[in-house]
Amino acid sequence: MNYLVDTNFLLRLAQNTSPFQQYTRNAYSSLRAQGEVLMIVPQNLVEFWAVATRPINVNGLGLSIELASQELSQMKQLFRLQLDTEKS
Repeated sequence: MNYLVDTNFLLRLAQNTSPFQQYTRNAYSSLRAQGEVLMIVPQNLVEFWAVATRPINVNGLGLSIELASQELSQMKQLFRLQLDTEKS
């Protein structure tokens, strides 16, 4: 089965200080072990970037542009990127 991953899931994976990070990692590992396909879409990447690069004092992760870029590259390897397509 295919699952579309919510951006909050991606943010918890990247946020080392999150008390939910281990739960998120466990869920990822469990679903992948069951053969499930975890997908992301371009909107996830835009939303992740906006929050990841936002300063911590305004509810962001405060990641540098370099680190946020590395996180996005890793996500593209961990999840199947489903590109937007036009309706026929």
